[in-house]
Amino acid sequence: MSLPRVLSIQSHTVHGYVGNKSAVFPLQLLGFEVDPINSVQFSNHTGYAGGFRGEVLQGAQLTALVDGLHSNGLLEGYACVLTGYIGSASFLHAVLDV
Repeated sequence: MSLPRVLSIQSHTVHGYVGNKSAVFPLQLLGFEVDPINSVQFSNHTGYAGGFRGEVLQGAQLTALVDGLHSNGLLEGYACVLTGYIGSASFLHAVLDV
């Protein structure tokens, strides 16, 4: 019997535990197979006084990742899609097409 699959579309930080960094491991412990897509990659949480650095993915980048999953038959069979922090409007619109 295969594990239930989750597509997790959330943020990622290098320092700290938020978004996919805090979601993937607990879901795996609960018996889920988790495929994470990072909506952003930041140095740290955005609440730090010194700010943060990093990249925000755009909708076209999410579409390309999802197309790659689809081309290899990997997009089928998710039990759910888990979303979190989305850093751009175009990315959010692309999430609706997943």
